[in-house]
Amino acid sequence: VLLIENQESDKAAAALAVNAGHFNDPKGREGLAHFVEHMLFLGTKNFPDGSEYQKFISQHGGHNNAWTGTEHTCYFFDIQHQYFEEALDRFSDFFINPLLSKSFVQSERLNIDAEFKMKLKDDLRRLYDVHKETINQAHPFSQFSVGNVDTLADHTECDVHSDVVDFFDTYYCSTLMTLAVEGPFSLEVLEQLVEHRFTHIKNK
Repeated sequence: VLLIENQESDKAAAALAVNAGHFNDPKGREGLAHFVEHMLFLGTKNFPDGSEYQKFISQHGGHNNAWTGTEHTCYFFDIQHQYFEEALDRFSDFFINPLLSKSFVQSERLNIDAEFKMKLKDDLRRLYDVHKETINQAHPFSQFSVGNVDTLADHTECDVHSDVVDFFDTYYCSTLMTLAVEGPFSLEVLEQLVEHRFTHIKNK
């Protein structure tokens, strides 16, 4: 955990990186890491409304997002500092008690597919795909990373929901995570805010 005291800011922010990305996608499940990233936003045990987190952040002058890379997945937000503690309650619960609800699988699979199709005519994405096609095909960089309705489809031998749960259980643990928090608070206060919430993440 990296704590940053910044008394010149009226905002506070946090970012958590998980040392797992699309290089960790199982064969035949391309896009799974990206899909897990999406699923974490759809409610937790303590905040079951899947839209509540994003509403809370935006209502208090903040922004939030996440991205899935080759070897890391990163989640982050900023917010007016007086609401930071409540935002951390919601944010930390992603990594402790995500619902990963089966009822959201189909709609989120379609969202992933729409994201994939939207980028098909993007020149930078096309160059990226050419790179993937022309490198050593035994290297995980060559794998399809975004996912679509085909790679995230349910099969008779396994459904994607089970694979989401397995991926989360395997990689979302404290030993594979790095957290940074910043705000106009003393380091002692930041440490208390973090310890109270993030020590509940499983250590595997």
